[in-house]
Amino acid sequence: MANTPHPPPESFARYVGIDVGGTNIKFGLCASDGSILRKSSAPTDLLRQPEQIIRHALEFCGQEVKTSGQLAGIGMAVPGVLDTSTWCLREVVNLPGWVDRPLLEILRNESHLPSVIINDANAAALAEHANRQLSTESLALLTLGTGIGCGLTIRGKAFGGDHGCAGELGHLAIQFGDTAAECTCGRRGHLEAYAGAPAVISRAKSEFAKCEWKSLPGNLQKETISPLDVANAAEDGFSVAEQVIRDTGKYIGQALGILGQVVDPAVVLLGGAMTFGGANSRIGIDFLETIRETVQETTLQQVGSGMTIDFASLGNEAGVTGAALVARKAGNQS
Repeated sequence: MANTPHPPPESFARYVGIDVGGTNIKFGLCASDGSILRKSSAPTDLLRQPEQIIRHALEFCGQEVKTSGQLAGIGMAVPGVLDTSTWCLREVVNLPGWVDRPLLEILRNESHLPSVIINDANAAALAEHANRQLSTESLALLTLGTGIGCGLTIRGKAFGGDHGCAGELGHLAIQFGDTAAECTCGRRGHLEAYAGAPAVISRAKSEFAKCEWKSLPGNLQKETISPLDVANAAEDGFSVAEQVIRDTGKYIGQALGILGQVVDPAVVLLGGAMTFGGANSRIGIDFLETIRETVQETTLQQVGSGMTIDFASLGNEAGVTGAALVARKAGNQS
C-alpha cells in the first residue's frame, strides 16, 4: 500500500468516510475530529461494486483536496457479517457480488491511503462513543427498524467478535419453545421476531382487529400501516397502540438485560427508524422508560443501575463519522 510520505498536520488532515447501505451510500469528507465538512449520497444500484464506490468517493473529495496532500485516510462501513480476519463479508443482504471479496485490499489499492473496513453498526457506535466523550467506557448502539442491529464499542474499540457476529442482538433468543415466534432467519424466539418493525405491525394489527372499527384512529383504518402510524395513534391517546409500543419496549428491555449481564456496557443507545418519536414525544419517552424499567427488573442491581440507556443523537450521519474516525486511527498508526 502506498502511504502519504509526509502526513499533513492533524488540523489540516482530511478523512473520507463511506457508509454503504443496501439502498443508498453516504459519503463524507471529515476533519480529524470526525465532523463532516462536505457530504453526499448516491443510490447503491448506481455504483454497485466496491471499486466504483471508492472511485466515486475520491472524486467527491475534490481535486484540490486530493492534490494538496490533505487526505490522510479512508474508512468504509459495510453492512452484514464482516470477517475481521480476512476483511471479507461472509453474509450480506442487497449487495450482490460482495460476499468473499477482499474489501480491505480493494480499498487500499484504489485509494493508496491508510484504509479501514468496519461493520456499519460498529462505525455508528464509535461515532456515538466519541460524541459522548466516553474515553474507555463501553457503549452499545441498538438500531431499531425492519431488523435489529447492535454496534459494540468495548473500552473505546469496535468489537465484532471472532466471527463478525458480535452484537447480533436481533437474533438473541428472548422466548423459547415451539410456540415462540419464528424469526426471518428460521430460528424461534429471537428479539427481531417480537420487536422488529414487521413483528410490531403484525402484533398491532392483531390487537386492532379486536377493536370496533369506528374506534380506530383514522390513520389506522387502512390496510397497510407503519410503526409511525402506531406511534401517532398512541401519541393521540389510543391506548391499544400505547400498549403495543409498551410491549415492544419490554421485549427490547429483556434483550438489553441479557446484554448487560454479559457485556456490562456503561451506555446503551437506541437509534434507527423505529424509536416511536424518540426524545421529542411523550410516547418515545414512555417507550424508553419501559425499556429502562425492564432492564432494572431483569438484571443484577449493579448492572441495571450502572447502565445509562438513552436515544442516539447523531442520526444517519453516524456511520460516515465512525468510518472517518477509524480512518484517522489507521492514518496515525501508518
